[in-house]
Amino acid sequence: MRIQTFCENTWLYPDTPVHAATVGRATIDLDAARGGTVGFQVLGDGHFASELPFGLTFGVGGGVVCVPYQLLAAPVEENSGAQFHTTLDYDSVAHFVTRRAPFEVYDATRDLDRGVVYPGRAAFYFLVRVPADATPGDYAGELSVTAGDECFAVAVRLTIHRAQVPPLAQASFSMVNWLFPHHIAAQHQVEEGSDTHGRLLRAYMAQQLDMRSDHLMLPSGTPIRQDGKVVDFDFTTALQVGNMALAAGYRYVYGGFVARFADWQDADQYLLWDRQVAVTSEEGYRQLRLYFRRAWEGVQRGAWQERYMQCLVDEPQFPNSMSYRALGAICRKWMPGVVIHDPVESTDLEGALDVWCVKQAVYEQHLARFQRLQALGEPLWVYTCGFPAGQTMNRVLDLPLLAGRLPMWLCLKYDFKGFLHWGYNAYTGDPLKTTCFDAGSGRKLPPGNGFVVYPGDGRPWYSLRGHLQRAGAEDFELLAQLAAQDRPAALALVGRVCQTFDQYDADPAHFAVVRRQLLQALSR
Repeated sequence: MRIQTFCENTWLYPDTPVHAATVGRATIDLDAARGGTVGFQVLGDGHFASELPFGLTFGVGGGVVCVPYQLLAAPVEENSGAQFHTTLDYDSVAHFVTRRAPFEVYDATRDLDRGVVYPGRAAFYFLVRVPADATPGDYAGELSVTAGDECFAVAVRLTIHRAQVPPLAQASFSMVNWLFPHHIAAQHQVEEGSDTHGRLLRAYMAQQLDMRSDHLMLPSGTPIRQDGKVVDFDFTTALQVGNMALAAGYRYVYGGFVARFADWQDADQYLLWDRQVAVTSEEGYRQLRLYFRRAWEGVQRGAWQERYMQCLVDEPQFPNSMSYRALGAICRKWMPGVVIHDPVESTDLEGALDVWCVKQAVYEQHLARFQRLQALGEPLWVYTCGFPAGQTMNRVLDLPLLAGRLPMWLCLKYDFKGFLHWGYNAYTGDPLKTTCFDAGSGRKLPPGNGFVVYPGDGRPWYSLRGHLQRAGAEDFELLAQLAAQDRPAALALVGRVCQTFDQYDADPAHFAVVRRQLLQALSR
């Protein structure tokens, strides 16, 4: 079998050709920071007809570990639309998507620690983990793989730079990807709240932490009604998930949303569990008073005060900014000292929240206003979601793969403190069969937008996009270190690969050069 190596920043497809003169051998050159990771892909021209035993040896030295994954293809049923949602009009999006839908792309990375490869084309992802105390220098060794009667070897040349990625507990960059426990239950066909569900939830949490996603949103409280009237709230599930998350190593947990507008032009927000009740009404205040008091009692019992934030509304808009301010005041009255953290699409919220998480397109549209807020000391995060679509950086399956890594580079330029994406594990059916999340009313979100993890064989499987999101978070840590020494130099490196969320260079070879220069700058 002929094989070819590829960097981790480029998409591979089931029909990608292999250009190799030698059977069973290839080489790869890698650069890594201490405490960091770097990956590469291997594609063969052979196919496995059945499940086969898998074996691996790796001999680079220095305590470096290589973790193998089998690449599995995911479908792209429709292309990302030019402005929003999806389209089958390829001509309207040909200038920014990678291929015409429908097609398949290697995105799922299936763990191979159980020693079996699935049938299909020989396609692998190898993740190299470098110890924090590794000795800087040049290393060389061989990766040898067997799969049934097939075998191949990759000569690995690895440069470990003096630069160091800090452990998550000491990170300067934060991240949250919304985890949905009910989707875990549905995909794995287990009862929500069962012991098996809890085991799976811990496995998904462990993967999030490995991705450097250190904040977790909890389920919202559940209303308790008597004769149709809300008389109390049950936070049992939220407290269980929160205790699990904090024990696992998350740095912060968030209380779930409580309200949202009915239409983006509405002046008011309405309770999520009573959609006719406005937050500015007397009944709205009565219920919110009860909600926040009960939630805060749970936070205090768990002594979470220093590790807890409260979410209020998903994406408050300019027309309903005043009602959001009122909601923030109610929350602060009954949760004294709480940090309010929300994804927002308005600049008119001063004092109502503590951490602004701004959509990438909204930030650039109102750049001067948000930068004035930052100058006042307001901390800002950034988020990406299903809108806008188009060529705007996002971790979807038909944009260049680097479009999911480069947002973290822009976080350095724009002084964002963290990154949010709404969809960690939101699915419409099996994601190995359908990747366009059904947002209702005939709307589909861009392919892969709803998830960055696959429900695997009794545990979660990374996506290649998930690996790249971790890599982007590591990149930020290194860029921030360089910026502390020489901010113009750090900004110059960022500018070589991206200028805005719509203007970026997705060429993997160019990115590798710039990333190597970043590592070298921190190793002098």
